[in-house]
Amino acid sequence: MGLVVLAIAGAAAAPAHARPVVLAGADPEAYSLDLHYAAEGTGRLTGTERIHFLNRGPAAIDRVWLRLWANGPDRCQPRAIDVKIEAPARAGAESVKCSALEVRLPAAVAPGAGGEISLAFTVRVRHKDDRFGHARGISLLGNVIPTLAVQDDRGLHLEPYSDNGESFYSLAARWDATLTLPAKLRAATTGAAVSDHVHRGLRTLHVETAQARDFALAIGPFHVTSTTEHGVRIRAFARPRAHTVRRALRAARRAVSIYTRRLAPFGGKELDMVLLGGGVGGFGGMEYPELIFTMPFEEVVAHEIAHQWWFGIVGDDQYHDPWLDESFASYFEERQYPFENQCQVRRPYELVAPWRRKFPLDSSMGVFDSHPTAYVEVVYAAGSCALQSLEHDIGRPRMTQVVRLLQSRFRFGVMRESDVIAAIREVVPRYDLAGWERRAHLSSP
Repeated sequence: MGLVVLAIAGAAAAPAHARPVVLAGADPEAYSLDLHYAAEGTGRLTGTERIHFLNRGPAAIDRVWLRLWANGPDRCQPRAIDVKIEAPARAGAESVKCSALEVRLPAAVAPGAGGEISLAFTVRVRHKDDRFGHARGISLLGNVIPTLAVQDDRGLHLEPYSDNGESFYSLAARWDATLTLPAKLRAATTGAAVSDHVHRGLRTLHVETAQARDFALAIGPFHVTSTTEHGVRIRAFARPRAHTVRRALRAARRAVSIYTRRLAPFGGKELDMVLLGGGVGGFGGMEYPELIFTMPFEEVVAHEIAHQWWFGIVGDDQYHDPWLDESFASYFEERQYPFENQCQVRRPYELVAPWRRKFPLDSSMGVFDSHPTAYVEVVYAAGSCALQSLEHDIGRPRMTQVVRLLQSRFRFGVMRESDVIAAIREVVPRYDLAGWERRAHLSSP
């Protein structure tokens, strides 16, 4: 998520060992969608979905959980998504203010074996200007498609929705989607367009991607402008007569080029960019796999595209470890656009108000949701500064080695804080890592 932030006021440690994520339940292999959008009211999306998964756990499973994030923002008052589980599976209990739904399988799935569930759903687009909402004739459909909840070595993840940040911990899978909508409208989506046909007043769009953690879309009377960078097709979706498209496309090309050269290849074939002059629900932008909603400002575009590498490619548990994607995205944004960067590399927490310095960088959204200003100052500002501090200490070439190592080791996987520490230790074994952890205000060095 992007913020438009102006001025915001020893001896080597013992070796750190990464604790890799171990899945204990269903791992999605493929999602197949057949979607239909009707422009009635603020918009309505109906669809069917098939989810293929493997049981990665050590024991047989007889149920899985779906995240119904569309019900999250309003805490199911009113319900924004209705779901019908198709036989032979059946719906079980709802949880977390109906943002989670248990699905009971027709037969237990053995370890290493595969399973499948099918469902139908209806999503009513919210009136509010938000990442899931309606903005000046545009339907923003972020985090509305049901996805499998993650069960790992830390347990089943059914965290609450966060208005202030993100709660979206998900695993990468193949996505194949067909979307039917009125011909006068266009859709920006996760995935690359395979075909786009208009017939008898309806547009039928087919998109697919080999690896993505979620599927999002935005629908409206867009004008579409395209360019290419490092083999990635970049498309800008804007209302007709938008004057900032060319600048945003230049910023997008620059970001894709820099991140590809410094980090790793982009995760897909296409990147869609929805340009919103007023941002998204009070934020500068919002990221989804192969799709961003963003203000047309260069630094916001750079931040949201950085998320394609930090969360899109290298995933994390956003509720418990928000700094692992937001601080890294902010660091890469500020390396490109340093004009408002007030980082003091020896004292990253100088960017945090004194009465909020009690919050460690690695606090969870459970903490930050009660202290939203601390979230901005700690995770975005101090977190980026902590990474700049690390670069200052070890040098740009070795910092690049660290981030490349993380990108290669956790490509379409999940990264934890211990993995970051282990990567630093591997690249610079004699570095005073404990000193940097104290400076960064990490709670568990």
